[in-house]
Amino acid sequence: MEDQKSLQSGNEVSQFHLMDLPAVVLHVILFRLPINSIMNVKLVCRAFYKLISNPDFALNYSKNSPFASLLRRGYSKLPTFNLLEISDNDEGIRTICKPNIPGWSKTDSILYIVGTCNGLLCLSEYKCQCQTRIIYIWNPIMGECMALPEPKIKHGELSVVYGFGFCSSTNNYKVLRIFDKSRVEHVEGEGEILTIGVDDKWRVLDRVANPTIPITSASSNSVNLNDALHWLVNDNDSTWISTFDIGEEKIGRLSHPHGLVLNLCMMTSINNQLCLVDTSDLFKIVVWKMKKYGVAQSWTKDLVLDNSISPMMQLRWLSLVTILENGDMLFSHPKEDYTISYSTTKRELTRIKVPCFGSIDYSPNFLSLKEIITGGHLSTIKVLSK
Repeated sequence: MEDQKSLQSGNEVSQFHLMDLPAVVLHVILFRLPINSIMNVKLVCRAFYKLISNPDFALNYSKNSPFASLLRRGYSKLPTFNLLEISDNDEGIRTICKPNIPGWSKTDSILYIVGTCNGLLCLSEYKCQCQTRIIYIWNPIMGECMALPEPKIKHGELSVVYGFGFCSSTNNYKVLRIFDKSRVEHVEGEGEILTIGVDDKWRVLDRVANPTIPITSASSNSVNLNDALHWLVNDNDSTWISTFDIGEEKIGRLSHPHGLVLNLCMMTSINNQLCLVDTSDLFKIVVWKMKKYGVAQSWTKDLVLDNSISPMMQLRWLSLVTILENGDMLFSHPKEDYTISYSTTKRELTRIKVPCFGSIDYSPNFLSLKEIITGGHLSTIKVLSK
């Protein structure tokens, strides 16, 4: 490496540039930094900007960072979010993020998280007086936000469920909305879909390919995994996992463990595996993992947390947020303003002074919206920055 240094005799000091380090070493250093520090490094020079703006960097950062990144809606009436980074040693860093939403009215608007995919968030703004919703796509790291076209069918009294996902084969991001008109016209659920950056307007979901569109609770968040969206559906005495293939735009079903009561479960994705968190027992939490996607026999009772860990705590109140790289599980508690970390090796519970109730697992993306989303009509969509 001497040919990359300026070696001089006497009292002069040899000069060495950080960029002279091997790429592998440089990446290891950057992966240890929190997101705010990464964004500051990105502004140092063109070389760092190019390195961090590489799409592979964000993917490898999420895999190798010692921090678990979570995003949580702020309590303020303003559209603010808390970016929470929790390390393996249970230290927390909190950063405030604000989506640049035009014409925001803090008196009659409510902002919801529809879902997250590849570092992008899909947000739903509900205007109480207008009984309508505006859908936004937002990159919290870059601060960019864009509004999607308004749906064809207005909400009114309708119960609406949204899903946000990505199709790797076509490199397209799509937003699905399923709404219940039964209280108005006594018909089954209907659906509309929009391909971001491609469609100028929402398309009605093909009823030939989807003769039956299941209706789920409006409070049920979708899980984006394996180029498909997933919901837990409760229909009278029947429960199942409903899926939506983002590429084929087709609704389907997945099996669940025999005897498991789905309406007492939370569904999530951990390490690219579909998971069901069973909280039917007051003093026990069981995590089921689908080891091989789509294979019913691959459901495995993978993790168990029982009251022997903390006899005084009703574990049913805990909600699994994510699992760290070292195997520790992070839980939120609806009545407490802190995060609970469970060490699977030490079998110990630890309270972290970072609240994460209502948080979602988040993977940062250091690219702009125009770089992430491709399509012929993207140039006509206004992207708002910080």
